Amino acid sequence: MYKAPPVTGALCILLLLQACAASSPYRELDSLPIAPAAELSDIPFYPQEAYQCGPAALATVVGQAGVDVSPETLQPLVYLPGRKGSLQFEMLATPARYGLLGVQIKPSMQALFELVSSGYPVLVLQNLGLESLPVWHYAVVIGYNLERRRVLLRSGLDPKVSYRFGRFEKTWARADHWAMVVVSPGEVPIAVEPLAYLQAANVLERLQRYPSARRAYLAAADHWPDNALAWAGAGNSAFALGAFAAADAAYRRALELDPDNVLLLNNLAVALGEQGCRAEALAAVDCALRQQPDNPVLETTAEEIRQSTARQSDCRHFSCPGTTP
Repeated sequence: MYKAPPVTGALCILLLLQACAASSPYRELDSLPIAPAAELSDIPFYPQEAYQCGPAALATVVGQAGVDVSPETLQPLVYLPGRKGSLQFEMLATPARYGLLGVQIKPSMQALFELVSSGYPVLVLQNLGLESLPVWHYAVVIGYNLERRRVLLRSGLDPKVSYRFGRFEKTWARADHWAMVVVSPGEVPIAVEPLAYLQAANVLERLQRYPSARRAYLAAADHWPDNALAWAGAGNSAFALGAFAAADAAYRRALELDPDNVLLLNNLAVALGEQGCRAEALAAVDCALRQQPDNPVLETTAEEIRQSTARQSDCRHFSCPGTTP
């Protein structure tokens, strides 16, 4: 009986976005290929009680993604009484409990408006105070008007607050331009980075929502076909579902992009072993052991494969990268 492959370590790394420069390229916004004005008027609105802006804002974007949930339901998941607020990590992770992806977006006004123009409300973090005395606040951007230089938000007790570009951008910049969208697995919105999307997919995987995670990873692999992490995630989620041949294929594609990754080699060896391809599995794990001969995970995998019995004769050959097949 083989152990499930370990989750690719890099997927668990949190992406730290750097604050953008304080300058606001408003004139560049006029040349974007988007409508000059947009407003998402049909999305949910939940008045925000004191210190409860996080659950209310999150309920808005989760509801727009197709899951009817109240701020009261979300409150114990994201609200920290000791801090009188919600942390970004919980805001990003909680949608996975409902089979959705919480994805951090690129930190720019361009990304913000492109998403709204495409129909996505965007949850933003603002600092309504000073850098030295912050007043943190979550709101949801629901619209913009390029000509009037206005941003529209669901905020506080008001279903539609209008901010001037400059005022909004200052409050957003003081929160490092942090923002997120909530989407269904398999949906890749514009203006997101690959790692941010894969981190969201990995939350689904860690919650053992493997079918949803697999849809997300496959969508990422289709959208960013040269991203090894996307293919590794597709392999891990397929393995968890017992689709060992699909896991095999995904790991091989990931190894084409990252041939020296010993975790991928280990996972491929385990997937081959589960298919009864003993010789090929040994070739894969031996390839990894050449790079890390004292790795205990690799040694355990190799020993378990050596003790197994080959069950298939039509296995796909494996050659260590850099060797002759």
